[in-house]
Amino acid sequence: MKQTLQYKILPYNRYSSFYQERESFYRSFINQYYLDFAHNLLSQEHFDPYLSKTLIAPHDIQFGASPRKVIWKIGMPSFQVKDINDFKDHKILFYRTKLLRQKVLIQFHFINGFFYYSQLSFLSFTEKTNSILFNSIKSKYECPPSFEEQDRVVMTDICANKLIIEKGVYLTVSYITGDSHPRQLMEAQIKSRHELVNKADNYEIDRLSKIL
Repeated sequence: MKQTLQYKILPYNRYSSFYQERESFYRSFINQYYLDFAHNLLSQEHFDPYLSKTLIAPHDIQFGASPRKVIWKIGMPSFQVKDINDFKDHKILFYRTKLLRQKVLIQFHFINGFFYYSQLSFLSFTEKTNSILFNSIKSKYECPPSFEEQDRVVMTDICANKLIIEKGVYLTVSYITGDSHPRQLMEAQIKSRHELVNKADNYEIDRLSKIL
């Protein structure tokens, strides 16, 4: 006897609300991510960071990798978005998973296909989670004995890549490239935006002078 698979179609209104709820979760992480914020993130200096003997690379993926390479290494993302807010040629891959029995969100950011920033966020965590995380990073990146568990710790490697551990609403580990290429691309976008704004302002002033 031939068996047929039964497929249940989700009603449109339920499908729509499911998608909107799913997208709003990721939008909460996207809404505050603007060009100036990203540029400041890459430009800021951190005093007296810990020096790692190992190159900083999340998932052992080197900065500069393409989205395709990240997907090949990790798999298809849970969600992805491009051209965020006032940001051109920008893309984010999101992955939702579990680590240490805790819900985790992982982000990979690209500009012109260049991987420049990643963040791992524990959406819920305990002090035990925090302690295990610090010990794991200390072991992987061969941190000096002075490396201590704090609410905010900054680490750098010989290529000026940075790793930042922060304990706030979420327990996060951020990875920032030391390569100047992404920052230069952002600066070109900022310059172009300023020129357009100045041009628009001059047009309005000229228009006003003709009306007066």
